[in-house]
Amino acid sequence: MSELSLLDAKTALKKIASTIVNISSVNSEDIPKLKTQPESVLEAIESYEKEKSQLIKQIEQNNEDINNLKSKISQLERDIVNIEGDNKNLSEKKRDMQNQIEKTRKDIETTITSIRTKKEELENRTKRLKDLDITLLDLSREIKIFESNLKELENELENTFLKKERQVQSYGNRVAAMKILINKKYLNSSLLQFIKALQVGNALDLKNILVAIDMREDKAKSYINKMLEEKGPIIYDDNAGTIKLREEVDFE
Repeated sequence: MSELSLLDAKTALKKIASTIVNISSVNSEDIPKLKTQPESVLEAIESYEKEKSQLIKQIEQNNEDINNLKSKISQLERDIVNIEGDNKNLSEKKRDMQNQIEKTRKDIETTITSIRTKKEELENRTKRLKDLDITLLDLSREIKIFESNLKELENELENTFLKKERQVQSYGNRVAAMKILINKKYLNSSLLQFIKALQVGNALDLKNILVAIDMREDKAKSYINKMLEEKGPIIYDDNAGTIKLREEVDFE
């Protein structure tokens, strides 16, 4: 029922009540009933109007609450959108952080592998250095032994050189003396002819030489033996029967 219909009904009931009051003298038995019913209806209507007013107020309050709730819902929806955006950003950041963590984990594994490899290399180098130290120590001992042997060899070579030098000097002196003897004709011509018949580095048959210079073999062998005793410049092979000069002899 609308508010206008209630107002009309109320007005009509008031008119009816007034009419009843005006005719109250007509029938005394029926009048109280007629008088009481409109008043009850009016009280019910007033009660209804109060309830309606309260309901309207409640409805208005509920509408206000609903609007507030709608506002809150809208705000919550906006918050949800923001939160979802934040969640998306957080998810992206989380994904980026997970990628970074994975990359960092791989870098750590790579670093650990590199450290392990370098450690193995260091251990190998340390072992090689120890081996080199041992080798150097052995080489040092060997060098000392070598230097000692070299010193001995040097002394030996020096002694040999001095000995050979003395021999050369002696040989040179003998050659010089032979030259002097030849020049002064202290050596007989047969020996001179025998020496001149010899060649440097070319072994000649002794018998052929003796035939060429007309010399007996026993005499030639006496010359040969004498020159060998004096370490003369000849090389004689008794088994092969050959003889040659070790070096040129200057008879001038």
